[in-house]
Amino acid sequence: MLPKINNKSFLECTEADLEILKENSDYRENEYIDYKKNFAFLEMPKDKKRDSKISEFKSDICAFANSEGGYLIFGISDENGCAEEFVGVKIPDDDTDKFELDRRNNLNGIYPRTPYLKFHFVKLKNGNYVVIIFVKHDSFAPYTHIENESRYFMYKRSGNGKRIMSYTELKNMFNQSISLDKEIYNYRTERIEYYKSQAETEDSIYSRFMLLHIIPETFLDSSYNQNMFVLEKTKGIQFSTMFSGIGCNNNSMPCVDGLRFIPYRNNAIHSECYVKNNGVVECFLPLDNTTLHIGGSKYPNGFISWGYIWEEIEPIFSGYADEFKSIYQNEKIFMCISIIGCKGVTSESDEFAWFRKEIDRNLVLCSPAFTNNLSDEEEVELILKKLNIEFLLSIGVKNHEKLSELIHDVYDI
Repeated sequence: MLPKINNKSFLECTEADLEILKENSDYRENEYIDYKKNFAFLEMPKDKKRDSKISEFKSDICAFANSEGGYLIFGISDENGCAEEFVGVKIPDDDTDKFELDRRNNLNGIYPRTPYLKFHFVKLKNGNYVVIIFVKHDSFAPYTHIENESRYFMYKRSGNGKRIMSYTELKNMFNQSISLDKEIYNYRTERIEYYKSQAETEDSIYSRFMLLHIIPETFLDSSYNQNMFVLEKTKGIQFSTMFSGIGCNNNSMPCVDGLRFIPYRNNAIHSECYVKNNGVVECFLPLDNTTLHIGGSKYPNGFISWGYIWEEIEPIFSGYADEFKSIYQNEKIFMCISIIGCKGVTSESDEFAWFRKEIDRNLVLCSPAFTNNLSDEEEVELILKKLNIEFLLSIGVKNHEKLSELIHDVYDI
């Protein structure tokens, strides 16, 4: 488990907090902590030796990302693994934003992508900074950087250093990465089958419905579970505000999974939402007359009001980011939409029948969108736009100007 300092994350510490590290064997370099006196390559001319030091920086990042994550702490020298002197790193013009951007650029060439990083700058009395980089382990591991196609290695953190990963470790890590996608798919389909099993007649509300899921990558690990009822009471978290768009922002009801929310208004009487102790949010929305218009020969199977639906469900995802960013600070969060029982339902049309687009199957599992940082409002906004695109494409929308706007915003085309 990641260490804390004065019962705080290293990403929240001050210079006073850092004093505890000095010559303290409890904070000796280990699988979660690595002290560096400086960014060695910043003090070197642009030559092969400098390139070698940048390569070492990449290897250090990959080693933490391939293990359980941890902190690279620059600006502190060590003696036998214990923090010794706070020398700090000089940052020109105190421009920490530019310094962070430059260090991220130094990490270009890591595959499959640059790991999730978070920087924290602690200004020292001497004017320099201790730079703390948090590196997160996630399902994209294993990570590597390739300087030479004929010779490269994958590293992981081991004790107070790093070592080359074995073939077995690599194989297991690749399998785990694939496994998370499968576990999320299995969870979604299991919940769909549960709701379908509630149908008593062909026109039951459980015949045509949507499911929304927000799933943290830790949802299968019980050690991450938290009692949502207790969090609601002790921290004043208003989970119910997420569900105002679908009328389920009533008082919560404790249940075996966590908290349950049901509608307060008649036209949403059959919707229900859950905030589960494993961090999953689940919303069941029947596709009734307010969202799926039936009638006439033009749309014999109905027309899905996807614009109206998105206006109802988008606040759920946005609200999750607001309410859960203090709970899930470093976990990957998946956002999913599923549509059940709507084969043949029209999703786009104009006056010519041959332009009519219809949903092509009864089980539509939109590809999940995910974010690594709920606190980053710009990233969350981008992820929601990607999810909206996936939703529209999954139901066959092609020509609508809304889709064109989203694609332009996300992909800049």
